[in-house]
Amino acid sequence: MIKLVAFDWNGTLLSDTQITLKAENISLKAIGVKPISLKKFQKTFDIPVTRYWDNLGFSKSFVKTHIDAIENTFHSQYKILAARARTRSGVRETLEWLVAKNIARVIFSNHDIPDIKRHLARLKIEKCITDVLANPGDGRLQIFNRHKGQKLENYRKQNNFKSKEILCVGDMCEEIEIGKEYGYHTVAITGGFNSTARLKAAKSDFLIHNLKDLIGIIKKLNK
Repeated sequence: MIKLVAFDWNGTLLSDTQITLKAENISLKAIGVKPISLKKFQKTFDIPVTRYWDNLGFSKSFVKTHIDAIENTFHSQYKILAARARTRSGVRETLEWLVAKNIARVIFSNHDIPDIKRHLARLKIEKCITDVLANPGDGRLQIFNRHKGQKLENYRKQNNFKSKEILCVGDMCEEIEIGKEYGYHTVAITGGFNSTARLKAAKSDFLIHNLKDLIGIIKKLNK
């Protein structure tokens, strides 16, 4: 019985994959690196971000020299570009269905809580989200470590959910790996920050292309 759905934010609820890539390419250009394609971004992006830089072939000395320029440029550009970002297809319908079924909804993210809440209010879906489990305001926490999995597990324990009562939804292998580590059901959604090939290789319990497909999955699991 699914009693809690935990959503990733970027690329899962918020349609910001292209926005992130554009901000990323601006930051790469600022340090003299050629822009990358969406295909390469989805093939290489990972959390912690140091893994992504490794995948791009950056040396540790190069990262140490340019980390401030990369991060400062990226975050300033992302904030501008994401100001009018929309939700992904099927988000509102799915969230409203979960509300009607009294299934809890949380966001667990590497993004910043204040920015997520600003977008939720702007998009008029803040009442559809029970809690936001994310970074308190430091956008660089995800560079060296993963944090959101432990945040979700702490939330599970504090609210007396069983592991198999949680459905973990994300567009990256990170969410699948978190779900497997803690015993949650996992759903991967294509079209986000990781390629379909990577998501399939990570072997989530379900692979979907639209958030509305969650409704059928939950009905099946809750029979």
